[in-house]
Amino acid sequence: MKSIVIALAALVGASSVQAANPGYCHHYADLAVFQFEKNQSIPGCFHGANLRWNPNWDGHYAWCLTADYDAARTEDDLPRARLHACNMDAYGHW
Repeated sequence: MKSIVIALAALVGASSVQAANPGYCHHYADLAVFQFEKNQSIPGCFHGANLRWNPNWDGHYAWCLTADYDAARTEDDLPRARLHACNMDAYGHW
């Protein structure tokens, strides 16, 4: 078990992936909560809650701090695309 932990630590340390910074994560969490609230207001959109769609600012911020920047950017883009599709379906425009 100890050798597995050491190997994982070496891989993480050797990674060239850059973590998302706190400033970006603040923006990410603000946007995630806004997108959740917007999503709730559009007829026909998903109106439940899950890890991606929820109003928990602290949860979004904490996740972002643990994610690499590219993953956070991807997660930032997915809800935007979904909101665009919901708006198009509900209203015929963005």
